[in-house]
Amino acid sequence: MARTPNRLDGLRLRHLRILELIDEHRSLRAVGQALNRTQPAVSQMVKDLEYAFGIELVARSVRGVELTPAGHVALERARSGLSSFDQLLAELKTSQSPTLRIGTNPALIFNLLPMALRALDAENGTVRYRISTGVVGDLLRNLWDGQLDCYVGRIDWDHIPKKVMPVLRHDPLARTDLVLACSRSHPLAGRADIDVAELADWAWLLPLEDSNNRIALEKELRNHGVALRQPMMELNAGPGSLITLTREMQVLTLTPRFMLETRIAGGEVVALDIPGFALPQIQVGFVTLAEHETMASVRAFRQALKEAAEALATEHG
Repeated sequence: MARTPNRLDGLRLRHLRILELIDEHRSLRAVGQALNRTQPAVSQMVKDLEYAFGIELVARSVRGVELTPAGHVALERARSGLSSFDQLLAELKTSQSPTLRIGTNPALIFNLLPMALRALDAENGTVRYRISTGVVGDLLRNLWDGQLDCYVGRIDWDHIPKKVMPVLRHDPLARTDLVLACSRSHPLAGRADIDVAELADWAWLLPLEDSNNRIALEKELRNHGVALRQPMMELNAGPGSLITLTREMQVLTLTPRFMLETRIAGGEVVALDIPGFALPQIQVGFVTLAEHETMASVRAFRQALKEAAEALATEHG
């Protein structure tokens, strides 16, 4: 099915929305009711889409209709574009300044992100920011779906679908160690002769078991033949909360090393020195969709992050 480039110009937003409705209803009649259009009109819209893109997007059968594999890819990309249009419409309706929608890990709220935002505010205060925190996988899915303009935080390429990678623009920013830590008053603090087996004897304060950091800890302990006992406390919160509780309790935890240098740690939480015990480094990066490269706010934010990361690296040697 050959595609005529000019045919794309005839498509409208409703042509893209129809894919979502088909995926939801699996019936052209039901889609027509949702759009207040006749079934033949809906069928023609599907044909227009398929002709424009030069590939079958909807499979028809006696049971109804469903998206083909290409249709699902088109739907995923359409959602991103439609979300961007919805964001634009909201800004134009309220005459607001443009809003940059940022996804990030909670840990970066304590150093990298505020440094970058301070620099941007001093340079240009006309852009507004909407910041969402969460786990890496959820935030990257939100970026793919068009609910975010960019993501800054931990990058774990093993958990990113391969089909997404070609449309991502990634810029590495920094690396930090993942370390075990405790309060300065803990009996293990300051010891240089800690044996890994001793770790099983102490109370732990940890993130939930499906977190990347928790998984890395348990894997390294197993490498040393040590089974992590049930933590005294599991916390579904960011590293700031872990550090705050660790300051006040006789527990072990794990955290990105830079959290030990924040005001919230106050010098009262220290890393443990355990010979032969090595947790993986955390890679921090900036990710956006290639289609967002033309957004001035995205480019400015990325540059501010790079400069902030360089300043932090210089500051901490």
